[in-house]
Amino acid sequence: MIIKFSVIGNPVAKGRPKFFRKGNFVGTYTPKKTKDHEESVLMQALPHKLERPIDVPIKLTMVFYMVIPISLSKKKREMAISGELRPTKRPDLDNLAKVIDSLNKVMWVDDSLIVEQHMEKVYSENPRTEIIIESLSTKNKK
Repeated sequence: MIIKFSVIGNPVAKGRPKFFRKGNFVGTYTPKKTKDHEESVLMQALPHKLERPIDVPIKLTMVFYMVIPISLSKKKREMAISGELRPTKRPDLDNLAKVIDSLNKVMWVDDSLIVEQHMEKVYSENPRTEIIIESLSTKNKK
């Protein structure tokens, strides 16, 4: 079983938790930009969810199509479009991948079920995240 979907919009890296103090109590919260992006990912994934979250080993593929910086020269822009030039600046690939936290208990029981993962960052004039979830067992069927 394979589930494929796109998350439209520029990929956003998960931000570090923020801290606050009220008297002697110290708490944490998720930054608004991260929270908004995780909500967007969840809303765009919902139409593709199964009756029950996947509970077998999963292979996950994520391709992050990053916006092409306007500061690039015409030559470098063409290289970015053709795939010759790849995004090597922030955000880090591993922080972009943390978006999967928003899919816990919806697409799969827990992200510990992900036993194989492929990720890459590429430039695109159409920023988005392509996600492919592949069950590595025949137990869960659509």
